[in-house]
Amino acid sequence: MGMSKIIGNPLRQKLLLAAAAIGMFFDGLDSSIVNVVLPQISESFVIDAGTVSWVVIIYLIMIAGLILFFGKIAERGSLRKIFLGGLLIFTLGSAACGLSPNFGLLLASRTFQGIGAAMIAAAAPLLCVTYLPKNMLGMSLGTMAMTVSLGAVAGPAIGGLLNYYLTWQWIFLVNIPIGLLALPFGLHVIPKDGTWIKQPFDFAGAALLFSTMIFEVYSLERIPHQGIADRQILLCMILGLVCAIAFLRRERSIATPLININIFASRKFTAVFLAFFIISSVYMGIFYLLPFYLQAGMQFDSALTGLYLLIPPAITAIIGIPLGKWSDRIGRRPFALAACLVLIGVSSIYLVIMPEMGRIPLLAGLILMGLFWGFAGGPAASRVVDCAPPDEEGTASSLMVTAMYLGCAIGVAVYAMTFTIATAGEGIVAFFELDAGRLMKGFHFSMMVGAVLSFVAFVLSTIVRESEKC
Repeated sequence: MGMSKIIGNPLRQKLLLAAAAIGMFFDGLDSSIVNVVLPQISESFVIDAGTVSWVVIIYLIMIAGLILFFGKIAERGSLRKIFLGGLLIFTLGSAACGLSPNFGLLLASRTFQGIGAAMIAAAAPLLCVTYLPKNMLGMSLGTMAMTVSLGAVAGPAIGGLLNYYLTWQWIFLVNIPIGLLALPFGLHVIPKDGTWIKQPFDFAGAALLFSTMIFEVYSLERIPHQGIADRQILLCMILGLVCAIAFLRRERSIATPLININIFASRKFTAVFLAFFIISSVYMGIFYLLPFYLQAGMQFDSALTGLYLLIPPAITAIIGIPLGKWSDRIGRRPFALAACLVLIGVSSIYLVIMPEMGRIPLLAGLILMGLFWGFAGGPAASRVVDCAPPDEEGTASSLMVTAMYLGCAIGVAVYAMTFTIATAGEGIVAFFELDAGRLMKGFHFSMMVGAVLSFVAFVLSTIVRESEKC
């Protein structure tokens, strides 16, 4: 098979790894850079905090819904095309986002950008697996994880500074020169694709799963705006349910399903999977609301907001690898439980925090957020794979990645919904029209919901013992 040819030249190995790392840096950067300017986007287009959340949600849904699809295509002989096509689409989408004159076009452009991000996220690790020797595999995949972390670490600070000295549009436009340099570089260092491998693929299942995500997440975020009895909301909820049922029925009946859903017959795996899904949702929900508190509550400018939001990913980048190695020695369960407890602590701090309390409780919460993802990003995520039934580790790995991205999207939608419900009062207003009292009411209510969800995740993590075989 043409795609399985290993690169022997050490220089070309490093160049290939660099190309894949640039792509993953893209994904990490744009997963965090937008959050810091959500208040500015809200004010620019005169929209409420719930509506502006779709700038984050739609990007994450594109990745969650399409990463399995593009991964399958790449494996069949189009790895180079998927990766370079992803870079091109991501770059064009970034340009369109930065030039969007209204919120509708911004969302359409962000959708396009998310498709490119899904292609990159699916293909970059496969470049390492396919073209690098086995003795480089651990190092190369570790490099992928590190570059994503570096992008996430740099995102808030870069976004805050770009908005402070230029405008929020530049958080997207800054991707253009990087993309224009990465594309010819990738063309030069990535081997050409081999022969296309004809294998059955569950296109219908992929479409049904993606449709389920879109319909249900849209319904979730729009309920406070239109009411649960609204015909559009009811229609979307019903369509999402129909798609979900059709997906489950199809996956049970075909020989080559997109996801082997029989893996959820394991009670232990299901509990660990749901716990990881929930904590991913809560973490991203908190990260979504924090810029609103920092800028409207604490009166920080966007540059200072970005520097504060740098604290959690910076701490995670420092402690993530050591904690991962430690969990390899003593087991994953203590770290999964610690992640849930830390998240309960974060939610509890933000449940009572007020601007007049100053920066100490804010810093305490941010530091704990960094500790949380150190516990969750490696050990808790690995526990999902560890608890898979025999010979289902590959399925569990794919589900873990999907749970992380989809969990983040649903987390933003849930926190946007709870914030909007609590601040609506006599009607939903644009974010910059909220007074301090309504802002804190919405912020505290969302954190209370997060604390409850984190406790549920703790219970789910507790019931699975380290010695038990899933």
